[in-house]
Amino acid sequence: MPLSDENLRMRRLSLQEFSEERGHFDEAVIRSPGLLQFCSSTIWQEAAHDCLRPPGQEDEHFIVEDEGNWLLFAEREGNRVFFPFEAAWMFGCPVVGDPLDGVALLKSAAAQYFSDRVGFCLGGIPKDAALHRSLRSRQSEFLRYEEFPATDCMMIDLGSGYDAWLERRSKKFRKSVRQLRVDESIEIIDRSAHEPDELFERILRIQQQTYKWEEGTDIFLGPEYRPFYRRLLEELRQSGRLRLLFAQRAGQDLAYIFGGISGNTYRGFQMGYVEAERKSALGNVLQHANLRARAEEGITTYDLGMHSEYKERWADRREEFVGAFLVL
Repeated sequence: MPLSDENLRMRRLSLQEFSEERGHFDEAVIRSPGLLQFCSSTIWQEAAHDCLRPPGQEDEHFIVEDEGNWLLFAEREGNRVFFPFEAAWMFGCPVVGDPLDGVALLKSAAAQYFSDRVGFCLGGIPKDAALHRSLRSRQSEFLRYEEFPATDCMMIDLGSGYDAWLERRSKKFRKSVRQLRVDESIEIIDRSAHEPDELFERILRIQQQTYKWEEGTDIFLGPEYRPFYRRLLEELRQSGRLRLLFAQRAGQDLAYIFGGISGNTYRGFQMGYVEAERKSALGNVLQHANLRARAEEGITTYDLGMHSEYKERWADRREEFVGAFLVL
């Protein structure tokens, strides 16, 4: 059967070829409506791919591009089921570009490159948005289609600035901000431009003094998560997109807040404070300082990460996401 014009345009890339074209992929992410911009970008997806759950030596990658639309999948355990590069939380979406064209590309690429049945697990699908609707509208064309809950995220809108955001908060919240008193001995310092090794060691020293560390629940106790966040820190530092504040007293680190930017979006990763400073409310102090700083540099969306009850007081909205498993 002769190849169609569509198949002639379609390119399947190796992992190395994809890394060389990461800029084009990131541009497509920015154009993709509703996706979590930072977590769908290459810096997050590649770090997760390499550090959190690396594919085995025999596993394939399924990376396809067609006119600015992308598929970004990795096989796991050689069973012909492909997952997003970041499958720990499934924040990042593996179908990037125009939502309608992306679903069509998934179907045509599977037919082009696989002779047997193949499964795809998708995460980071904005609930009820164009990609979600497109998948549902074509589910009869799949041999199997199932949806499952994914990780929702809490968002702050900073387009009108910090003061406008604060004005939208509850009366009780605004009162707590007015009553927030910072010890004069505390200094908030931006260390985003410092060396990655030094910065990561300082973060770990703070984490080791937190209640989560004592409880054994701290994320940095997981051996796979240390290299993941260490890589994010280094790559963000190299590209000038790292945002890292410390709270200090007499030169001693007491708390930090760590995140990065992609376009006009800030994504928060981790924050922590030494347990002995709990009454100083340094977590709140740093969060407000960071919000002000990000608004001043032109950030319009402040992504607080996955939903938790305390974030509801800070967030303007909760963005819902779903996952899907389909067989072609």
